[in-house]
Amino acid sequence: MESDILRNADACVPADRVREKGMTLPVLLLAFYLLIEYGRPLFLVPIKPGLLVQGLLILCLLPCRTRICQTLKEKYFRLYLLLLLFMTMHVFIATNNYYAFLCLKVMFSYLIIGVSCCVFLDSINKLNVFFSVFTFVVALCAINRISGANFLDISGGGVFRDENDFALAMNVALPIAFFLGRAHKGWKRWLFWMAAITFVLGNMVTASRGGFVGLVAVGTVCWLSSKHRLRAIPVMVVLAILAWSFATPLSKEKIRGLGLNSAEKDTGKDRVELWKVGWKAFVDNPVLGVGQGNMPVVMNKYRHDKWGESFWKRDMWGRMTHSVYFTLLPELGLIGAIIFVLMLKDLYAKIKKINENCTRITIREEAAGIENLNRALLVSLFGFLITGIFLSVLYYPPFWNISALLVTLFLISSRIPGGQDLTAG
Repeated sequence: MESDILRNADACVPADRVREKGMTLPVLLLAFYLLIEYGRPLFLVPIKPGLLVQGLLILCLLPCRTRICQTLKEKYFRLYLLLLLFMTMHVFIATNNYYAFLCLKVMFSYLIIGVSCCVFLDSINKLNVFFSVFTFVVALCAINRISGANFLDISGGGVFRDENDFALAMNVALPIAFFLGRAHKGWKRWLFWMAAITFVLGNMVTASRGGFVGLVAVGTVCWLSSKHRLRAIPVMVVLAILAWSFATPLSKEKIRGLGLNSAEKDTGKDRVELWKVGWKAFVDNPVLGVGQGNMPVVMNKYRHDKWGESFWKRDMWGRMTHSVYFTLLPELGLIGAIIFVLMLKDLYAKIKKINENCTRITIREEAAGIENLNRALLVSLFGFLITGIFLSVLYYPPFWNISALLVTLFLISSRIPGGQDLTAG
């Protein structure tokens, strides 16, 4: 018996037109979202492009209510709605209600984008367009950061203005460019791989140790995914030499300082002490947490040890804990952490289901394209989780965008003839 997803898969787009439809207004809006979210061109600021895109996407979603309902029945989105409900409660009980509200508003905007991706990116061609735009925008940000130029006023500002956060964006984009290159042939393949190289170089100029650790992890997984690992070793060596030549003196100094004793000196020690503060806040508020966006607000409350001493001599109000996990636990408590883990579990299940669907898809070229996109999103998610150990990026777009795109890819793979998965959610 067919699942609800398959019965309603084409509520907005007839089955015989899924592959025929080209660029539509919603797809263009989603591409524009990538430009404003990751590129942050300053010349668009006066028109408030973020609100404009979200408003237009909501209007485009109105005729697709059936498909929206089916999308929201996916386990990931049910968990997302539960998380939003939990965060809504914190708006009323958190120490700083305004900061809690700002985080909730940002998370709601990611929901709009995520649902729009699932509804409107209904074919591999459209998904490829979306990923291509993402690669181009982030590559342009990397080129501008490396060269110090400001071509098209796209420099990855906003949430990626900080060097560490910019390194995260590079690590998330790298596997997407690498696996898209594998999925294409000719000049497109080399274009994507050139973009991947710019992401490596963009990471190296940031002087981010956490970013470098994430880069090594992502690069290793990409190498292990290569069909010709031995042949790829010389390429990796040349790329490493090139990357080192682009690294700033500060970057080289920080990389050389990596080791088991990194946590006992300079910024490494500072970060560990911040994690201790986050842990104290979690222990004091284990179930509900202190509320999203509120860890910087309560930093002074938990900065002292049992003897009343503090590692810092200055006021710590406004400081982040510099870790996804030491943001998640103290701010959202066990309830938020459990929801987050269940989301990851569902995403992993979908990754496996996508691979299963690919074995049943009759058109091998189409199956190979889906497999490469699946690996790209998996490694991108892995890159976020590793780099996020050292960065407070829980409410930043990469994780929530990647997660929604995994659900999108799952839905697409389930609708392709020969690839139906009869289990919803």
